[in-house]
Amino acid sequence: MNEENKEKVKEEEKVEKKEVEKEEKNYFLGILISLLTGLFLGFIIAILFASKPGKEVRKDIKDKTKEFVEKGKSKFEEVKGKGKEIIEKGKEKVEELKEVITPKKEERKEKKENTEA
Repeated sequence: MNEENKEKVKEEEKVEKKEVEKEEKNYFLGILISLLTGLFLGFIIAILFASKPGKEVRKDIKDKTKEFVEKGKSKFEEVKGKGKEIIEKGKEKVEELKEVITPKKEERKEKKENTEA
């Protein structure tokens, strides 16, 4: 039984470690999005202050905006796919834990009933 408890503790530690890693990835993703947004806005401001005719400036802004939106969409789809993978893995882990916990719960319930009787 001690070995089972040790295994459970190890599994819980792994789950906690993975949660910390997810939080770190989410933090990095936020920084990355902020950086890209800042770069994009800097580019727009630089174009507006460049010495080009208005038509060229508008065309440059339009082209770069389309490019930025396309990159954003592709990254969103990538993150969405990874999110689905993480959710599926989480569901699998929950099911595994249920398989371990449910029999233990039943055993405790039976022991409790036997001690009360």
